[in-house]
Amino acid sequence: MAKQRSPIRRIAHGSFVTDGAGVRLRRIMPSHDVDTIDPFVLLDEFHSTDPDEYKAGFPTHPHRGMETITYMITGAFEHRDSRGGGGMLTDGCVQWMTAGRGILHSEMPKETKDELWGFQLWLALPAKDKMCEPRYQHLSSKSIPEVNTGGLSAKVISGSFAGISGPAHSVVPATYLDVTLFHRGDFEYHIPTGHHAFCYIRAGSVATGGSVSAIDEGTLVEFTPGAVVRMRPASDAAQFLFLDALPVNEPIVHGGPFVMNTEEEIEQAFRDYQDGKLG
Repeated sequence: MAKQRSPIRRIAHGSFVTDGAGVRLRRIMPSHDVDTIDPFVLLDEFHSTDPDEYKAGFPTHPHRGMETITYMITGAFEHRDSRGGGGMLTDGCVQWMTAGRGILHSEMPKETKDELWGFQLWLALPAKDKMCEPRYQHLSSKSIPEVNTGGLSAKVISGSFAGISGPAHSVVPATYLDVTLFHRGDFEYHIPTGHHAFCYIRAGSVATGGSVSAIDEGTLVEFTPGAVVRMRPASDAAQFLFLDALPVNEPIVHGGPFVMNTEEEIEQAFRDYQDGKLG
């Protein structure tokens, strides 16, 4: 009988950095352990009860060549962009912004609670779509459906899970779930052949096929394409983000706030920004 391959490709841990105008955050990807997981380029977690660690926020800055997705767990961010998009992101809201050929935006936190907790994810656009028209999607918490099956609760932000589809429209086909597993709950997902998938444990710990021991909070787990992922809580409850997408299978060059295919395109993006041609 052939030995079943492990669903786990690698495990990674991020590090704390300062970004924006002085926001302390955990940079999960890229890191020393993992650069990109095509088409996923960046994943940041901002989580603090100290306003001094986040109140400076992210003043106006440019983007080109990717989609940026901000997901608020708790707290509030006010968004404004050069295309007229904007609004207040509060508990459970998602901002899905397609930067395309260029956009300027700002994300400034509001001290409405003792805790600010959220994530920002970047998705590389394929070359044919990098210069598309920018687009902004604001998803309220009420617009994001949930799958509830006994010990599992999953918010479906994009893609589909258990027959439920999320409201976000992604240029690159992608599934984005926020999963909570309670006592004896279990999560099963079959990664399509050719897709890339990973999860990030944001609270508690999980056990999954192929792991020797429990995987703790603050850990990124990249899965083997085509594998069947099975996860259960190794603590009273566990929460994790689960991402799955079709890779662009092109060179990904990440330079500051831009994601392009070549260094020359990154340099051009900086020149266009300096010349006032973005946004």
